[in-house]
Amino acid sequence: MRSRIFVLSLAIVLAFGALNAAIAQDEVMTNDEVISLTKAGLAGSVIIGKIRTSKSNFDMSTDALIKLKQAGVGDDVVGAMLEAKTGRSTESSSGAAPVGATGDPNDPMAKHSYGIYLYEEDGGQRKMTQLQPNVSAQNRTGGAFTAGITPFGLGKVKTKANLPGRNASLQIRSTSPVFYFYLDVSSGGLNTASGIPSTPNEFTLVRFNQRSDNREVTIAKANSWGGKGGLSDEYVVPLKAEDLGNGVFRVTAAVDLKKGEYGFYLVNSGNSNTSAGVGSKFFDFGVNMTP
Repeated sequence: MRSRIFVLSLAIVLAFGALNAAIAQDEVMTNDEVISLTKAGLAGSVIIGKIRTSKSNFDMSTDALIKLKQAGVGDDVVGAMLEAKTGRSTESSSGAAPVGATGDPNDPMAKHSYGIYLYEEDGGQRKMTQLQPNVSAQNRTGGAFTAGITPFGLGKVKTKANLPGRNASLQIRSTSPVFYFYLDVSSGGLNTASGIPSTPNEFTLVRFNQRSDNREVTIAKANSWGGKGGLSDEYVVPLKAEDLGNGVFRVTAAVDLKKGEYGFYLVNSGNSNTSAGVGSKFFDFGVNMTP
């Protein structure tokens, strides 16, 4: 009798074990489950182990990668998710750690050199283009004649920083472009003017006034009663910046851009002659809606 009871109990245990194994095999891991495990405080190695032993249906789109990053999911876990999604290892042939999430230079969440990059999508294809800096090598003044004939000394003389050429080499068609800033947050904003910026707050987006052979922006105004330094409000475009962590920021204009020439002005640049704007650094681009 006891032997029959033991055999029956063993059969029940084995049946429950098989049922649990079947349920585990049918379980499909998703991005939300990975985020839940991360927020629960599980170690990355544990989550990776579960990813590699479970069925999965991960979303590895750009927006999904950003959401994972914002939720605190580690790059090693994201790499394991990508490996499960594609069936390819994210490790390099030399055994080094993966570069960002995918190592794709057109993936905004992959590791990039410090700088400002334009992000574009066309037909499902992603493209990132680094903006090259352009430095103001000269300035000019305007309005002297008008100021001279305006009563009571109220006429203003304007000082303007100039960039060579009527158009920037980079021309884009979107009026709401997306940029990614890769900055050095390790300094906590304590870097000098010659260091790598740590926040988008160190930049201002300006719209240039186009002339026949150059682009200019007013950086100071003065009359007989006083002067005002700094960028004129009429040239400044408000920005929105989203901190994605690890020195990565998603930056867009707060309003749709009009056709014209623009540049991200590094405010603490221009050491050679700050008051006159000579040496000021602009990461310039143009918006031209027609191909």
